[in-house]
Amino acid sequence: MTKERKEISRREFITRSASVAGAALLGTFPSIASCAKTDGRKPNVIFLFADQMRNASLGCMGNTEVHTPNMDKLARQGLLFKNAISGYPLCSPYRAMLLTGRYGTSTGVVGNSVELPNTEITIAKVLKEHGYKTGFIGKWHLEKNHNPFVPKERRLGFDYWASRNLGGSVFDDFYCTDTPDEIHYKGFETDIQTNLAINFIKKNAKSAFCLFVAWRPPHPPREVPQKYLDMFDPKKLTQRPNVPKGTDDRENLRIYYAQIAALDYNIGRITKVLDDLGIADDTIVCFSSDHGDMLASHGLQGKNVPYEESINIPFIMRYPRKIKAGQKTDILLNSVDVMPTLLGLCEVPIPKSVQGLNLSQTILGKSSKKPESVFLQRIVSVGGRKTTGEWRGVRTSRYTYARFRDKGYVLFDNIKDPCQMNNLIDKPEAKGLREQMEAELQKWLKQVGDDFAPTATYVKRFKAQMNKRMLRGLTDADE
Repeated sequence: MTKERKEISRREFITRSASVAGAALLGTFPSIASCAKTDGRKPNVIFLFADQMRNASLGCMGNTEVHTPNMDKLARQGLLFKNAISGYPLCSPYRAMLLTGRYGTSTGVVGNSVELPNTEITIAKVLKEHGYKTGFIGKWHLEKNHNPFVPKERRLGFDYWASRNLGGSVFDDFYCTDTPDEIHYKGFETDIQTNLAINFIKKNAKSAFCLFVAWRPPHPPREVPQKYLDMFDPKKLTQRPNVPKGTDDRENLRIYYAQIAALDYNIGRITKVLDDLGIADDTIVCFSSDHGDMLASHGLQGKNVPYEESINIPFIMRYPRKIKAGQKTDILLNSVDVMPTLLGLCEVPIPKSVQGLNLSQTILGKSSKKPESVFLQRIVSVGGRKTTGEWRGVRTSRYTYARFRDKGYVLFDNIKDPCQMNNLIDKPEAKGLREQMEAELQKWLKQVGDDFAPTATYVKRFKAQMNKRMLRGLTDADE
């Protein structure tokens, strides 16, 4: 595992008229819409992502207690990102960023259950225009309602559809396709979704295709087939050092690892079918997650906070024809960068509306430039769960800095303090670093067009995209 990756191409940010004058820390990148063609073969794209899986729960990231042989194999065959970051560690905002390459303050997806407008240009729309068959399987979570069925006009470029907007049970439940009719199944949801993915791959093996599979584990409910639970003994599991003394969350951790083992098994099923069909070399396979899980670190559960357990996510990319195997990189990869990077690898023009970076030339070893930071957001705070309020931050390859709109800051040295147990924000010796990181944050806010306003501002601005229940919660949060 050698050879550091290199980087390319900052895309135009929020408003097309906005100045992109180069910040010293942000760096500048030439605008690249597409890569030069090298052959006539369009690569397939398979994007597999978990819900609430943190990067520290991968064997290839040094965790010796999880069981991820297929994920680890995928990493050995491709490129493993150590610093893949969820720019808004929450389900709906991440999904909008993933599909559009744009920030929540631009798309309006500023929290959960907020509708991504039909006018947004998604990766599926772009690839479909270039002859790709497109498919989506799994959890959608980009509607303002909680209905399981998503009508065709709301699928944002995906043709094949086997999904439900929000999840129900993980056993013996249903999904929807082209009508509201419920297609019931028996068994474990992840296995069923993988069956559907395999069928899609087999059906489209002779043409270029783009398939997104949004699995639900290890997100609650903490349920999984018993055979995976039997793989782990909670008494033998190790909690992270930043779990408060006296807190024993190992039974929860056991189920979490079991859910990941179930995902790993199904990744193996998908990669095997690619080998069997002889299309593995020409298929870009990515595995990632929308955000992580605190799992009692710092006394917290869930996500939506600027700690590593929440924002640092798995990201593995394999593309045998063009990406050298066995590489591990510390390059920063934000959620908004995925869409333009995949389009770059597919040699397809990138829409001018995209705010993320096209890192394809870096991945292919054709550029030495790297982003020096990524931008982090929590845009709204929902009533009843206002533990930290709205915040913005930046993450570099070494430091995490976040500022809360109401009060409080965090500043961590992730190399000296990987479990973030020593907040440097008030340390006299860190005064210069704090000023530097605040300046970096200000550059990002300006670059993205983020006014870091209170929740009520975004409620008013994007009200038409929000459901009534969410509006009540958001309004309550500021009363």
